[in-house]
Amino acid sequence: MEKESSIQVLERKGLKKTKVRMALIQHFMMMNHAQSYNDLQEALSNELDKSTLYRNLTNFEKVGIIHRINDDTGVSKYAFGEPPIHGNEHAHFVCEDCETVYCVEELVPLQPNVPKGFKTKKVQTIIRGTCADC
Repeated sequence: MEKESSIQVLERKGLKKTKVRMALIQHFMMMNHAQSYNDLQEALSNELDKSTLYRNLTNFEKVGIIHRINDDTGVSKYAFGEPPIHGNEHAHFVCEDCETVYCVEELVPLQPNVPKGFKTKKVQTIIRGTCADC
């Protein structure tokens, strides 16, 4: 199956097609790992200011273009693709050397048996180790 273009992604999610949004989606599509706010700001500094980046990340996360990963570093990372819930579950690999975060689509998080009356909303599986580049 052919990859969607940035325009198709925005159309599918009902967002306006702006130069900034298309540049941001294209950047996410080119990267094989999650990006921090600082990574994105550095990569796209000529394209947008800080508030525009933050606003678009918030909108993209809200409609499911990207998902946020909490890797316990205190810095949120964002990865292209639907959040890992409701059929899109996957694990995340965190390299302890370079702190790069990768989505691992092949590994589905375990669904824990919670006590009666409890409802699970999200399970996040973080795998720590060393990436192939390190």
